[in-house]
Amino acid sequence: MLNQRVGFYIRHLRYNLRGGFLIRPLLIALLFGGLGAVLSAWEEAHPRSSDWVPTLLFPSNQDPQIAQIILSSIATSMMTVVSIVFAILLMTLTLASMQFSPRIIVTFVSDRVTQQTLGIFLGTFLYCLAALPAARTVPTPFSPVLTVLGAMVLAVACVGWLLFFISHISRAISVNHIVDRIARETETMSV
Repeated sequence: MLNQRVGFYIRHLRYNLRGGFLIRPLLIALLFGGLGAVLSAWEEAHPRSSDWVPTLLFPSNQDPQIAQIILSSIATSMMTVVSIVFAILLMTLTLASMQFSPRIIVTFVSDRVTQQTLGIFLGTFLYCLAALPAARTVPTPFSPVLTVLGAMVLAVACVGWLLFFISHISRAISVNHIVDRIARETETMSV
């Protein structure tokens, strides 16, 4: 009896964590943040590793203040984008759920693309935060060129992912998609 109850609670917890809005974005964000910390520490231990980065991409690669500005600008913009996009999206989903079905909010929370989007943007933010302490002027000036290049690549990837996410959400809240999804869920539940 106790084993069945414990098994039920474990399955219930796994189901809630798998479909929730917490675990996947958190894991992606921690992975990116760890990558930023590891890459900046590795680059500090091997300072010659950034010699191959073209100065065209990062012209003043020896100036730690420029690296700090780039990393903090990317971190700030990522949090701004997450705040604005998800606030507008939640407002839109609330209006759509009042018109069509309250299931839209539940579907939005369990949608993998939405979870991945939040994770990638928060991960880019954490990447920049983790790399920021490596760019310093005292006691010895150091500029993590590879890490800043990685942040720039992540920022460009986030712009592309944002366009994909907007396209995905615009399809997900269309009436045809909502009706088809509700019909599929109803058929699955009745079988």
